[in-house]
Amino acid sequence: MSQKIQPSKQGIHAPSGRRSGEEIRSAILDHLHTAAEQTGAGLTAQQIGAAFGIHPTTARFHLERLVEQGEAVRQRTDSDGQSAVRGRPAVIYSPISTNHAREDMISSLCSALETACPDADSRGRAALKAGQVWGRTLARQSGANAEKDVSSSMLQTLLNTLATLGFAPVMAEPDSSSLFLTACPFLDSVNAHPIICTIHLGMVQGIVEGSSKTARNKRARVSLEPLSSPKGCFLKAAKADNQSKRRAKQ
Repeated sequence: MSQKIQPSKQGIHAPSGRRSGEEIRSAILDHLHTAAEQTGAGLTAQQIGAAFGIHPTTARFHLERLVEQGEAVRQRTDSDGQSAVRGRPAVIYSPISTNHAREDMISSLCSALETACPDADSRGRAALKAGQVWGRTLARQSGANAEKDVSSSMLQTLLNTLATLGFAPVMAEPDSSSLFLTACPFLDSVNAHPIICTIHLGMVQGIVEGSSKTARNKRARVSLEPLSSPKGCFLKAAKADNQSKRRAKQ
């Protein structure tokens, strides 16, 4: 998970051994809020550990205490789900107030979009375009596309970004760009606003298109089947240039 989180105005410093547990947790909670404000996503214990220079187990201890205190919320994959990055269930922590605020925000935005575009076709196009802009921004923030193989960079950027956002991606097959999204940070709003899935489709297109310099002018080939499996939503993504190469070989 490589999105770069800028420090808050108050500043975030790695907790030293002389700081109390409450002081450390206060700093970690501040960092969670900063991440949520800048990326709209939560963080893992590994990310917190790296940010504060502490072991992930220590970070997880403090995060769990924040959950117990009602300051943070924990989101994990289903019991049979696997994190695409580390081969174990993905656990994301978000500040509890921001988690509710994000749900309210996405519902309000979808209502505004539905009001502004009463026609289903125009509404779908607007939602897709908004998602593409969001995805390209996330790809730039990821920093995972520097001096790497194009396809590897695209897949890793996609995995990292979706995991950080709370979708808990699971690879359908080893070394495949077909994924199951085993969690959804906006699941409570999807029934009322199905257009959220169209925004997510556009977001993935934007991530794929923006994940390498050579792909910026290429249209991504992405398909999303919401809640099509007990494991979650099925996602398949590829760059248009990769598709063209396959067709040329046939």
